[in-house]
Amino acid sequence: MIRAFIAIPIEDAARFAILKIIDALKSSPGTNGGDVTWVAKENMHLTLQFLGNIDQQQVKRVKEAMDEIKGIKAFRMDLQHIGAFPSIARPRVLWIGIKQQEQVKELFDTIEASIGDLHKEDRPFSAHITMGRVHGVLDNQGLEKNKKIWDDKIISSSVVDRVVLFQSILSPGGAAYRSLYTVDLKKEVV
Repeated sequence: MIRAFIAIPIEDAARFAILKIIDALKSSPGTNGGDVTWVAKENMHLTLQFLGNIDQQQVKRVKEAMDEIKGIKAFRMDLQHIGAFPSIARPRVLWIGIKQQEQVKELFDTIEASIGDLHKEDRPFSAHITMGRVHGVLDNQGLEKNKKIWDDKIISSSVVDRVVLFQSILSPGGAAYRSLYTVDLKKEVV
C-alpha cells in the first residue's frame, strides 16, 4: 500500500511568493507565536484528490482516470488572497486561494468521475494551496491583517500544464513526495 494524492505542481516563482507570505505571517503579531507547521517550499502544490492508502491495482486505476484529462488545455492560474479552514476566526489550515476555480475544478471533476468508487470527496472541492497547519489555538490578528493586505491582489501565478500522481512518504522529519505518474495537459500551438 502507498499513501497517494493527485496534485498540480506549482512553479518556483509562485513558491517563493508563498514563502514571502509565510514569512510575513511568522513575523506578524498574533501569528508569530502560534503553533503552525508550515509547508516546505518543495512540497507546495494544489491537491486535486487525496487518495489515502491505495494498492498497486488501484494505482493503475488512478493512472487510467488521470489519462482522461489529456485533452484539457493548459492554463495559467493566479494565486489570489489568503484564507483558512474552517474559518479565519478558527484557523486549522492556512491557504492561498486560486482565481481560476472553474478550470481547476474541471480537472478535479474529470478525474473524480473516472475514478468512480475508488475515491469520492465528502466535501465540496475548493482549489487552494496549503501554507500551514495550525495546532492548538492561534491568535489570528496577524492572519486577519495579512488577509486584508492580499484580498484584492494577485500574489503570483503559475502555469498548469501537468497533473501528477504523488506518493507521500511520511517520516519524523516531515513528508517527502515522489512522482509516480504525470499527465501533460494539451499545449496551445501558437
